[in-house]
Amino acid sequence: MPVELATDPLSRLKAARRLPSPPGIAIRVLNLCRREDTEIQDIADTIMSDPAISARLLKYANSSMIGVTRPVTSIRDAVLRLGLRTVKVTALGFSLASPDFAPRCPHFNLSQFWEDSFLTAVTARRLAGQFYNSNREEAFTTGLLAQIGRLALAHGLPEEYRSVLQLVEAGVPLPEAERQVLGVDHVQFGADALADWQLPSLLVEAIAHQQDEFGNEPPAEPCLPWLTYVARRLTPLFTGDRTPSAPARAEARRIVEGDLKLDERTWQRIAQEIKSNYEDVAPLFDVGPATEVDIFDLYAEAQEEVARVGMVAQLERARALEDNKVLLHRATTDALTGVANRARFDERIAELVAGLRRHHGHFALVLFDIDHFKRFNDAHGHEVGDLILKHVAQAARAALREVDLLARYGGEEFAVLSPCTDRRGACVVAIRVCKSVERMRVDSHDRQLQVTVSAGLALSSDYDQIPSVEGLVADADRQLYLSKRAGRNTWSYLGRTASKVTLAAAAP
Repeated sequence: MPVELATDPLSRLKAARRLPSPPGIAIRVLNLCRREDTEIQDIADTIMSDPAISARLLKYANSSMIGVTRPVTSIRDAVLRLGLRTVKVTALGFSLASPDFAPRCPHFNLSQFWEDSFLTAVTARRLAGQFYNSNREEAFTTGLLAQIGRLALAHGLPEEYRSVLQLVEAGVPLPEAERQVLGVDHVQFGADALADWQLPSLLVEAIAHQQDEFGNEPPAEPCLPWLTYVARRLTPLFTGDRTPSAPARAEARRIVEGDLKLDERTWQRIAQEIKSNYEDVAPLFDVGPATEVDIFDLYAEAQEEVARVGMVAQLERARALEDNKVLLHRATTDALTGVANRARFDERIAELVAGLRRHHGHFALVLFDIDHFKRFNDAHGHEVGDLILKHVAQAARAALREVDLLARYGGEEFAVLSPCTDRRGACVVAIRVCKSVERMRVDSHDRQLQVTVSAGLALSSDYDQIPSVEGLVADADRQLYLSKRAGRNTWSYLGRTASKVTLAAAAP
């Protein structure tokens, strides 16, 4: 019977006897675990029949990721310590992560494939332990096998998969390139192959549904498909030798801040643990060395890139409407101070409030105005008053991040919008603005003038419901006038002036 009669890739490969099979030890372990009368020693004896798998399982059981209190010295102890459920899935993953299970497509980067797979596995395991009531080893193995369809296709259809990789090099997304050439993508093919190998349905379903559209909200009860979905999108942050694209950074940041609801400090801690766990287990499977790139810098870069891309996109839309860069600048910039004007402020704060509904992260609003500004005008003239406004704008802008927006709100009053900011970061913004202005001097004829500002702070995370723009501005304005009544040259938050706020938590 000619092979061409089978139309789908799985049937074609089975008919041609080119579908790779998992090593025999994995099949034997799975069969034993299905039997109700299986004893621990039976599992241990089966694993010990393969020295490579035995060594890996022992090293894994003793790794810092498992966190055993005393050394595991025998396979039987490893099975007892890890449990039958864990051994069943990890023995499968360990056996597939083998040089013998390699593709015949010469353009397939096997080391990069396993690096990505192990990073996904370690990330999924860490998230399962942190957030969800999921079995961590099942999450690890699901992450490890999430892309196994790529390996099987590159092994069984090497020439066709070479065409797939050529399309990817030309800029076509991998799943789309696979469907164009093969009629199926690696996720669906991997799930079909695992089902054909009679792997546990839990793993098969998790891998089959890892591309489901979860939207901007995680499932009510997160599960293995969701963990795999999240882990695969965070993996690019850890592949230091391959710079992640701007969309990949943006997606990772959306997941960290929106879906996982993590602030930057918590994410940094978890990211470091993921990196350490990967470095611990990677040598067990001859996977490439861990990246030397600082995860935190990548995350900070991702934040800046998302903000930059968003601002560029807004500018491009404005250019398309105005068809004139000069008009755009004039429309959004205060002519005297050079900072954003009130119209740009109104536009940006509306965007940030709308972003709260899409879980894009909380933000801070700081309103401040120049103390005794009328006295300066009366005593030194409006020309000096204008000079003071310019110097205050320059000093405040120097105290802010690139992603923060400084705007002239009206007269001698200014506003700062600081996205992706927690309570501590918001206090830092208020402190730095006040101190930066206080340190500057304005030359007026033969004397130097010292200028101060009073500020009020409002934070979007302090509201039970998504606040309105008007409510945020009104609350920040009330805090500003509290600072005025307290003697000026200070800032206030939640009804307390700076002297009564815990400064230890807000020190820059």
